Amino acid sequence: MVLAAGTIFWLVRALLALSQTLALRLPVKKIAALAAMAGSVAYCVFSGAEVATVRSLIMTLVMLGAILVDRPALSMRNLALAAMIVLLREPEALLGPSFQMSFGAVAALIAFAERWEERGRLQPPPALPWPLRPLWIAASGIIVTTLLATAATAPFGAYHFQTFNPFGLLGNALALPFVSLFVMPAAVFGVLAYPFGLDAPAWWLMGMASEVVLKLAHWVATIDHSTLVLAAFGPAALGCFAAALLWATLWTTKLRLLAILPLVTGVAVAAKPDKPAILIERDGSGIAVRGRDGLLVIAGKPSRFVMQQWLTADGDGRQPDDPSLRKGAACDARGCVMTTKEGHSIAYAQDRLAIIEDCRRADVVVTPIPWTATCRARLIDRMALLRDGATALVKTRSGWQNLAAQDTGERPWSRRRPQPAPTPASTAPPPPGEDAPDAERLP
Repeated sequence: MVLAAGTIFWLVRALLALSQTLALRLPVKKIAALAAMAGSVAYCVFSGAEVATVRSLIMTLVMLGAILVDRPALSMRNLALAAMIVLLREPEALLGPSFQMSFGAVAALIAFAERWEERGRLQPPPALPWPLRPLWIAASGIIVTTLLATAATAPFGAYHFQTFNPFGLLGNALALPFVSLFVMPAAVFGVLAYPFGLDAPAWWLMGMASEVVLKLAHWVATIDHSTLVLAAFGPAALGCFAAALLWATLWTTKLRLLAILPLVTGVAVAAKPDKPAILIERDGSGIAVRGRDGLLVIAGKPSRFVMQQWLTADGDGRQPDDPSLRKGAACDARGCVMTTKEGHSIAYAQDRLAIIEDCRRADVVVTPIPWTATCRARLIDRMALLRDGATALVKTRSGWQNLAAQDTGERPWSRRRPQPAPTPASTAPPPPGEDAPDAERLP
């Protein structure tokens, strides 16, 4: 969005400045801002008007609108105004990665720009010859902005996606020149030339430059350790990182150096995340248990996507088809039995007879089968999964803590439905001499 608006703004202003009469009699900069606003709206509409695009459009319109009222385009006030408009339109965006990463990056860039303009310079910068000066300015700008944006968005990316790309600086440095010099100008020219049927060369140039960008991205992705998988950390660490970013960008005095305190606290909290002992898919088709070596052991047949999410959130670089994921699970046709790091026995039962046996021996029994009979172990059956969704179990001093995907807590806009009282037949213990129902009586 910024490249599209910036390209239109620069082209319109440059074309109007070619005429001395227009440049002296008309507010060329404001006319260019109006043209860039119209172009930004058109770009948003033609690109599909996705949520992230609309959010970028609002931020861009606020920045360009500041030019119309003779205010600085890049300022924290404009950013705060854009944030308020976005949150009034969609308050839930505050918890999403798009809002956090986009506004975090812009806040870091604006704070740096304000500090850079206020710096005191005792002597002018050294004059460089013509070919070197623009290259130096462009290269230093790409490096500084990429470093700032990466540092500001890395905590949010690690929280939501559990990944970090240390070679992002290299990828941006290689790709941005092609995007800025070829892709975006060609796109603008193609839109303007389309009504006259002269847009074919623009799309050809845009396609060639985009192909180069994709090849560079694939090359950077093939570098060893180009993507680091990090263990998921909780909202407490994320809150510390957000507080550090806000403190460092909003303060204009040396008090901003105190941002190191919440930053160090966030790193310390994120370094030791609370990892669940058991992960259960929402339909009970598979589970993951933290084995004796601290790594996840898979039982059942969870979907590949779910397995990939479990491994990524755990900071485990293995792929879902890695055979080592099945080691540590004693399985047969009726189910599997695994042992946690603390020595607790976890059973995954796929048969009703297996449930009867596992309820006597295991500490936790997970099954995709509905079960109403008594069980000595902690039982999670299909009915519990239908009610709670995907579930994680964490071992605490007081027992097993259940972390469900579907929070059943009562809120003003979501009242908890009253649960029917259990019938005596479902809660009464088995008669003397019987530990469980007969196999013949099982449906």
